[in-house]
Amino acid sequence: MTPLPRGALNHLLQSLPPERPDPFPHITDLNPDQLLQRRVEITGQLKTLEQERHAIDAELLEVFSEAELRFGVRAPGGWVLRQRNRKSWDYDHETRDAIRDLQQQAQRDGRAQPLVSTYLVAVQEVTQENPNRQKRVGCNDM
Repeated sequence: MTPLPRGALNHLLQSLPPERPDPFPHITDLNPDQLLQRRVEITGQLKTLEQERHAIDAELLEVFSEAELRFGVRAPGGWVLRQRNRKSWDYDHETRDAIRDLQQQAQRDGRAQPLVSTYLVAVQEVTQENPNRQKRVGCNDM
């Protein structure tokens, strides 16, 4: 391996972009319990905001035509609101079983590779009022 020319490391360090300020400086001083509490608060806020967004979307779907939304409706700040469609399929029981069997066979014989995602989820503790049920809060967003 060839050594770096004299001054190259110094030049590289000087050419690096400046560090961006920490966007969340307020969390650096929180202890684990406070971090957990803040996370639960944010989860509740996100859930409320998501419900509000769904209500707004329902209103906008009534106000604008499908054609307008398909081509885009300009919004303040340079945003464009567009309608997108995603198709999913609901299979009969026999087809679902066949698909599952094919997937399991491919997993066993190495033709399928696992893709792992790691995330946190908040689960509300069992209470005296409802001892048989846990409530998931904010799946995939914690």
